[in-house]
Amino acid sequence: MNIKKFISSSFYGDLHRWPLWIPVFFGCGISVYFSLYEEPSLWWAYGGVVIFLLSLTFIRLQFFKILFLAMGFIIFGFSVALFRSNLLGTEMLHYSLPPLIFEGEVVQVELKPTKTGNFYQRLLLTSLKANTAEKLPQKVRISLKGKRERVWPGQVIRLRAKLMPIADPGLPQGFDFRRQAYFNGLGATGFALSPPEMLREIFGWQSHLAKKREEITAYFLKIMPPPLGAIAAALITGDKAAIPEKVREDFINSGLAHILAISGLHLTIIAGVVFAVFRRGVALIPPLCLAFNSKKLAAVATIFMTFLYLILSGFGIPAQRAFIMITVVMGAILLDRTALSMRTVALAAFIILLFMPESLLGPSFQLSFAAVVALIAGYETWRNPLSSWMVRGGMLRKKIAYCGGLIFTSLLATLATLPFTIYLFHRFSVHAILANLAAVPLTSLVIMPSALLTCLLTPFGLGDFPLWVFENSLSLLIHIAETVSSWPGSHILVAHPPMSAFILTVFGGLWLCLWQQPWRRLGFGPLTLGCVLGFQGDLPQVLIDGQGKLVGVYEGNTLYVSSSRKGKFTAETWKKYLAAKETKPMACEEGACQAVLQGIPVIVSSEKKRQPCVKEAILIRLEPSERGCPEAHLVVDWYDIWKAGGYALWLTEKSLRIEKVRESQGTRPWTGRAIRRRDRPSQSDLTFK
Repeated sequence: MNIKKFISSSFYGDLHRWPLWIPVFFGCGISVYFSLYEEPSLWWAYGGVVIFLLSLTFIRLQFFKILFLAMGFIIFGFSVALFRSNLLGTEMLHYSLPPLIFEGEVVQVELKPTKTGNFYQRLLLTSLKANTAEKLPQKVRISLKGKRERVWPGQVIRLRAKLMPIADPGLPQGFDFRRQAYFNGLGATGFALSPPEMLREIFGWQSHLAKKREEITAYFLKIMPPPLGAIAAALITGDKAAIPEKVREDFINSGLAHILAISGLHLTIIAGVVFAVFRRGVALIPPLCLAFNSKKLAAVATIFMTFLYLILSGFGIPAQRAFIMITVVMGAILLDRTALSMRTVALAAFIILLFMPESLLGPSFQLSFAAVVALIAGYETWRNPLSSWMVRGGMLRKKIAYCGGLIFTSLLATLATLPFTIYLFHRFSVHAILANLAAVPLTSLVIMPSALLTCLLTPFGLGDFPLWVFENSLSLLIHIAETVSSWPGSHILVAHPPMSAFILTVFGGLWLCLWQQPWRRLGFGPLTLGCVLGFQGDLPQVLIDGQGKLVGVYEGNTLYVSSSRKGKFTAETWKKYLAAKETKPMACEEGACQAVLQGIPVIVSSEKKRQPCVKEAILIRLEPSERGCPEAHLVVDWYDIWKAGGYALWLTEKSLRIEKVRESQGTRPWTGRAIRRRDRPSQSDLTFK
C-alpha cells in the first residue's frame, strides 16, 4: 500500500512535467524506424499519422490516457522518420565508376590541411551532368589536391574525376557512414584528375551566403598563423575542416571538443553580449529610452543577431537548439512572461526532430541536449537552497557560490555527456572538468566577445585591437588543450558498450532529470545497472574490412593487423572500438600473414597464387579463391566480402559466431548492395544527363 501511495502521489505531483516526455516518446519512434532491418512501406507512415491524430483526442491527465498519447507520439515519430527518408530519396553509388568528365555546381568548399601545412580544396558538387549511362548521385564530394585555382560556391565547373561509393561501416553495428551521407544528400565521394574549368556562375542568395562564409574562413586562415586561423574559422563559420589533426586530438583528449563546434555555448554568449550591449546602449539615448522599452528592443535585436550568427555558422544542431531556446526566452520578454526552461528544451528537441529525425542518431544532438537537460535539472534542484544560503551571507558567500557554480556546471555537464562520449567515441578524459574550468570562462568572457567585435568592426577598419585580443586568447585556449592532453589519463579508451547498457543509462538519466517528485530517485536503478553492464561488452576476435584491404585479430588487448600500410583509418576505428592498447603487424611472409587465436590458426592471404589450405584453420583470402579448402574451419574470400561487406568473428570453445556488415544493416535506402557487372548500365544505354 505504501508503494502504491508513493507512486500515486508522485504521479499526480508531477502531472505538469508530463509534456517534457513528448520528445522522448517521439525519439523512441524514430529509433524504432532506424533499428528495422527492412524498409517499411510508406503506407505505415500514413497509418501512423492517423493513429497519432486519434490519440490527440485522449489528451487528459490520467494514466491510461497519457499512456495512449505516449504510444501516439511513438508512432508519429516512426511515421515522420519514414516520410523523411522517402522524401529525400538520395541516389547512392554502389560501385566505383571509371574516370569521367562531368560538370556540376559548387555548393560548398572546404580547405583541408596537408602534412606539409598547405591546404587543398574539397568541393561539394550538385546538379551533375555527364556523358555516361550511369545514374549519377544528386550530390558528390570531390577532393581537389595540388596547387589549384581557388573555387567558390555558386560556380559551375567541369572536371575529370573518379567517383567512388560511400564506405560501409567498418564493422557490424559500427557507425554507418552511408546512412549519414544519405540524409546529407551525399551519394558518392571522389578525387579530381584534372584542374576544374569554370563554365559560369549562378547568382542566388544561397550561393551568395555560402561564398561569404568561405570568404570569412579564407580571411582568418590568411591573417592568422596556423592553427589559430582554423580555430577562428571553426568558431565563427563552423568550418572545422582546416583544423590540423594534432590540434583536433588535443581538444578531444582534453574534453574541450565542444568548444570547436558551433554549440549552444557560443550562441548563448553572443546573445548575452548583444542583449547587454544593446539594452545599455538604448539607455544612453533618453528619447529612445523614454519612448520604448529598452529590454524589449534588446530582445528583438538579440533574436535578429543570433539568427544571423545561426545562418553564418551553417545551422548546426546545437546552434539550432540554442537559437530556439533563445527565441522562446526573448519572446517571453516581449510578452511580459517567464520562459519555462525545461519546457523550452523539450520544445527545441521536438522541433528539431520533427524536421530532421535523423539528427537523433548524431553526436551533436545527443551531447548538446544531454548537457543542457542535466544543467537545467541541477539548477532546478539547487536553485532555492543556494539562493537562501546566499541571501543570509555577504560578498564572500557570493564569491564561493560563483566558483562552486563553475565547478558544479562543469562536473554536471561532463557526467551527463559521459555515457554518450563513451558509446560514440569510446574514450573519456578524467581531466575534462579542470580543462573546462579554465577554457569555458576564457571562451565566454574573452574569445567570443572579441570574435563578435572583430566581425562587426573589421569592415569599418576598426578591428585591429579586437583581432589582437581574439588571436592571443585563441593561443591560450590551444595551450590549455595541449597541456591537459599531455597529462596522464587525459584520454582513457573504453571498449564499445552493449546497446542495452546505453539504453538503460539514458533512460535512468532522463527519469532522474525530467521528474521533480521523490520517484525521480528510481532513475538511479537503471542508471547504475547501465553503468555496470557497460563493461560487459562482447567484443569480436577477428575483423575483416569490407573493402578487402585489412584483417585484424584481437587478443590480449592488442590488435594484430595484416597490413600497416593499407586501411589505416579502419585500423584506428577498430582500435578505438576494442579499446586495444596497441596495434601490431601480424607475422607475414610471401603474401600470407598468420596469427594464432585460442590455438586456432588465422591465415590471411593477399595473393591468388599464395592461398594455404590448413586443417581446422580460419582462412581469409583477400583475392578470389583459386581452390577450395573443405578441411578448414572457415574460409572467407574476396567474393564473400564483396557480397556481405565486412565481417566480425567471435570464437569460443564450442562455436564460431559470424556477423556481416550488410546483414546487420538490413535492406534500407542507404545500405550498400553488391551489383554484378552484367547488371550495370552499358554503353548501349548511353544518354547525356
